[in-house]
Amino acid sequence: MDLLPSKSFEFSTTDYWEAFFKLRGSKSFEWYGEYPELSSHLHKYMKPKETILVVGCGNSKLSADLYDVGYRNITNIDISKTVIKQMKSLHSETRPDMIFDEMDALNMSFGNENFNVVFDKGTLDALFSDDKPETRERVNKFINEIDRVLRVGGRYIVVSLLQQHILKFLLDSFIDKGWMIRVCRCFDAEDKTFKEQGVKPLPVFIVVCTKFKKLPNSRSIIEFSNTPDVLAARVDDPNKILNTVLDAQQMAIVCAGLQRSSSAGREIIFEVGKGDIASARYTVYIVDKINLIPKTSGAIVQSYAAFIVPQGRETEWAFGCPEGRQYLVNEANVDRLAVITLNRGHVFTSMDEVKDELSSIVSDFAPVNLKSKIAFLSMGGDVGVRKEICHGDSEISGKYVVEEVQVDGGGTMRRLYFLSAKNIIQSEAKVRVVKTRRGHERVIVDTTSLCCTHHSFMVMGVIAVQKPSQVLVIGLGGGSLCSYLRKVLPKTVVTAVELDPEMKEVATKYFGLIEDKQLLIYIQDGLEFIRDASKEGKQYDAIMFDVDNKDIITGLSCPPPSFLEPEILKLVNSILNPNGVFILNLVTRDLKLSLDIRKRLLDVFSTIGSFKLDDDLNEIIYCFPNKTDFSTVMMEGSSKFKDIVKQKKLESVDCIEVTKLMGLLRVDVEKDV
Repeated sequence: MDLLPSKSFEFSTTDYWEAFFKLRGSKSFEWYGEYPELSSHLHKYMKPKETILVVGCGNSKLSADLYDVGYRNITNIDISKTVIKQMKSLHSETRPDMIFDEMDALNMSFGNENFNVVFDKGTLDALFSDDKPETRERVNKFINEIDRVLRVGGRYIVVSLLQQHILKFLLDSFIDKGWMIRVCRCFDAEDKTFKEQGVKPLPVFIVVCTKFKKLPNSRSIIEFSNTPDVLAARVDDPNKILNTVLDAQQMAIVCAGLQRSSSAGREIIFEVGKGDIASARYTVYIVDKINLIPKTSGAIVQSYAAFIVPQGRETEWAFGCPEGRQYLVNEANVDRLAVITLNRGHVFTSMDEVKDELSSIVSDFAPVNLKSKIAFLSMGGDVGVRKEICHGDSEISGKYVVEEVQVDGGGTMRRLYFLSAKNIIQSEAKVRVVKTRRGHERVIVDTTSLCCTHHSFMVMGVIAVQKPSQVLVIGLGGGSLCSYLRKVLPKTVVTAVELDPEMKEVATKYFGLIEDKQLLIYIQDGLEFIRDASKEGKQYDAIMFDVDNKDIITGLSCPPPSFLEPEILKLVNSILNPNGVFILNLVTRDLKLSLDIRKRLLDVFSTIGSFKLDDDLNEIIYCFPNKTDFSTVMMEGSSKFKDIVKQKKLESVDCIEVTKLMGLLRVDVEKDV
């Protein structure tokens, strides 16, 4: 007989376990760890003087180990007559007070409220081999028997792999009974398995269900703890427990796969943390080099390292997109790289602390054949600085945060993020500290510089227009683009349209935006504004779309698809000066979608051209109502921009460097009129 059954339901049958223990003999069989790995949890929830019932004891050594450290009131039951006979023979002389009885845990002969603790290591998993109605009925009997024999205040302690149907059943059952539930992760048991087998095992959990009398209108207390020495976190929604356990199980499966094999160019993303069920501390990108040398069993990882990204730098190209992370793998000269970002909302005191927390996590993703020590790489040697300035929850934009981060050279950047797309900078500005006449320090926002490269290309398009007097910007964000337009084009009236009134407040309060006769702000749907402007016969010398898309499923990050409908594009053309320009900030990874959008634009405008920014996903597309020599117009715009920068003593921007500009030129499409 094979020790493993041919079908999962056999785990719950007497015949299977009788045959199992006869074949195995007196050699102990341990499910999910032994006493040394479980002791830190068990000593916390079992007291030596308490009466303990071990259900489905098998021939495990755990009861004997507990007995030897002072737990003398232990009763063991099992459905197998063979194993009970073996255990009595083994322990009768050395542990005379320990009881072994042949008994079905679904129909126990003990009196009511007879035990302080019912301990279960693997029995529930064996009983709950599938989610069929007859199986659930059997498990219900088991749980009801545990409820019956436990005293009030007693604990049902179960060690389990917690498949989703098992965990959900436990939560539903004991919440309904009004019991307290605590789910604990048992890393020591997992570590032992990993050392013995060399492959990441499935997570092992200990669930402690404490019996209370159910009171009217009372709610069960649900908690989660990663380790015995970490205070358990109170959980208000059982689904959080389900999702946390599922995430751990999925990560273990993927880790095991990564340890055995690799795939050229593969990237896998996980969020992980230490003791916090609500918010993960780290985001980990496991990146395999594209040009791994293929072997008979696939690509083989021979070298591996981890790269810790300082706070505030996770949005940079090398860390914030797959292309950048692939570049980083090559720069690190390894086959696999774990790129780790530090999530906002947590405190990171030092790089050494971060390395200590990550060492076991990073090791999980190492290939089995890796012989060298895993190197930790970073930039600058510290964890970086991220300071929250404000946060809010807008009805339109959702949760957002304004924060300041340190960048290369010691400068400070203030950034607006929407947490629905937490690694995309919505608006950015430099801040600096100045001294007042009285010697006090004051933080000011520098509106004379452009931090977003794509904004400089959009501004260049406006400057290319002959004496622009009216500019329309759809999408305000933090207002950096509009503030800069005020500086470089003081005789131009900028009209900004923003759907979210809370963003106007953020822009004026935290990003230095000033509303006056030169900068007009309308809180309105951009599409409705365009329709109204067309009806009223308004004309603009430049129209700019810089609108983020809340629905990322569409494949477009900017703008929303509704802004690119033929009807809207025709209305844009109708309110555009014949010698003006429509400037679109397009952000998408979908090449087919990008080509389709270009075709739509060419159906409406006579000339379109674009610049694709190297270190970003942004493509800035310029659309002209009339046939235009795109290259010449852009070169002239770049030259004018350069003169303005020099005259006003502003910071230099990439688009005024002709060689860089020509290198980014991607398209010059013209349609005959």
